[in-house]
Amino acid sequence: MQIILDHVKAAENFDNRICNNFTIHYQLEEKEVFFENSKFYLFLKSNYSEEYINGILSAPEKVTQRIIYDSFKKDGFWVIVKKEDNQISVHRDLSGICTGYYHINEKEVSICTNVHSLALRKAKELDKIAVYQMLYFDFLWDGQTIYKGIEQLRQGGELVLSKKFDILKNTFNLPEILEEENQLSEEENIKRLRMEIVEAHKNYVNDKNVVFLSGGIDSVAMLIALNDLTGKENIVNHSFKVKGTEQDETVYAESIANHLDNNLLIIERDFSNELNEKLFKQEILKMNNPYPGMWIFGNQLSNSKHTTYFAGQDTRLHTPSLNALDDIAFKIFKLSKKGFKTVFYVFDLLLWPFKLMFSFLLKVTNSKSKYFLGLRRALFIFNTKKYIELFYFKADKTILEALKLPIDHFDKIKAKYEFSLDKISDKRSLYNNIVLKKWPEQYVNDIRYMVDMANVKGAKLAMPFYDIDLAKFSASIPFELSIKTMVGKAQFSDNSSRINKFVLREALIDKIDKKTYLRSKAVSRTGHLIFTQGLDLILKKIINEDLESKSSFIREYQLNNFVSKFLNNKKEWKMTDDKFLLKVYYLVSFIVYRNQLINM
Repeated sequence: MQIILDHVKAAENFDNRICNNFTIHYQLEEKEVFFENSKFYLFLKSNYSEEYINGILSAPEKVTQRIIYDSFKKDGFWVIVKKEDNQISVHRDLSGICTGYYHINEKEVSICTNVHSLALRKAKELDKIAVYQMLYFDFLWDGQTIYKGIEQLRQGGELVLSKKFDILKNTFNLPEILEEENQLSEEENIKRLRMEIVEAHKNYVNDKNVVFLSGGIDSVAMLIALNDLTGKENIVNHSFKVKGTEQDETVYAESIANHLDNNLLIIERDFSNELNEKLFKQEILKMNNPYPGMWIFGNQLSNSKHTTYFAGQDTRLHTPSLNALDDIAFKIFKLSKKGFKTVFYVFDLLLWPFKLMFSFLLKVTNSKSKYFLGLRRALFIFNTKKYIELFYFKADKTILEALKLPIDHFDKIKAKYEFSLDKISDKRSLYNNIVLKKWPEQYVNDIRYMVDMANVKGAKLAMPFYDIDLAKFSASIPFELSIKTMVGKAQFSDNSSRINKFVLREALIDKIDKKTYLRSKAVSRTGHLIFTQGLDLILKKIINEDLESKSSFIREYQLNNFVSKFLNNKKEWKMTDDKFLLKVYYLVSFIVYRNQLINM
């Protein structure tokens, strides 16, 4: 979607609508909607099914702005221009599923759903703080963009402009998830969770529904919800693996698909003959969020308006993913609220020398040993605020120093992660507050790359676990029930282990198969394989060209030491390199963005 409201000049190659005070020039992507009645013009982007959208707009003169809001507040980005007074309003859904960007001056308002297209017209340089934000934390904050002068409408946002383009209103709403624990029984919570999950899928159901089926419990929940709502002939499952992976999830996907008698397509991806520099630059400029996972799914998406894809990332509100140390840290927090705060403060002080020693060793060695990192994590369990800061928000200066990243801007950026425990009294409210902080950071970034990946192919993608009503209920499930464990199988093996997500497993018990019911949470980590299969050569070429240029991005941002490890590596990348390689991927993306501005 590109919309220009212009007092001065006509825009070529755009459709036009003439208002009393300005002209509307617009281009819509596939599956975006232009709607008009006697009261207003509407430009709409939503991932809901065509049937749902057409049903809302089927009687034009009965459609009001209120109806539009109520219908798309959970999945939509839309612009309304009122015919009576030419007032302009821009809206974004409460979860941050859809996104849009804007630039305003006295002559023109530009609104676009692709930030790079808007930047080509209106930006002159990158925003330095946003660049370091991404390199430090791997995510931008909702509302933040990589370009100076380009704004993003925040989740639940409403921007209202007068006919002269003066800002009359600019507000946003964070998800309302700060719920107290409900009083339902275990059985009632399990039953209600199933109902809420199914309800979250309803408006997305299409003639053809494609589930990205990893075989993990979340994707299985989507498949079962769709089986509750539509015939199995309308459901297809896609399961992906990257050639050479040691963590093959497709066997679990095959198990549940066979159990439900649903179609399954297993796709093995091999990038060795697929990636090239031109394609890399072309594709990341289509994406508002440059995440390498896009390469795994991208070429399997169709642009049929009767197809919806389903992705299973979620808030973890109904099944908080706590490891053993997290569980201890949360219990210590609960005890600190019952009069033991001073005792834990003393314990924390006594551990201070060991913290310094481990920090020094980490800076020097950049160790990736899970035992070393686990021991370091354990040293902070008596300090809840610091524990959350380091291991939930990833505000860890020592890790960045170990990676040789410049940390001049760290303290300024870290301030956005400030987190008060003063008004938090129990483990459920503690976890809900963490999610509330992560939603406009990690969650909207995860949403954005998945939705963009589909939208640039002319497809629709549903992420039903981010449904606000589902999240609100999930936030009220008693915490001890939500973290309840059971005996199952450890990740990619048949070894017995305690596994979490009991309440979700039980909510699916009537349709889930034994193999996936007992499977521990496990994500197949394949980022390093994409690099090994050719992506690293493309990125190295772009980095070397930048270092040879007079206006080097890497030199300007003091990233020479950081990239040297990448450039000098002669071995195959390993799974333990994934986090480092993600930052390299972002860095090269910034080079491409900056070069586009320079060369335009």
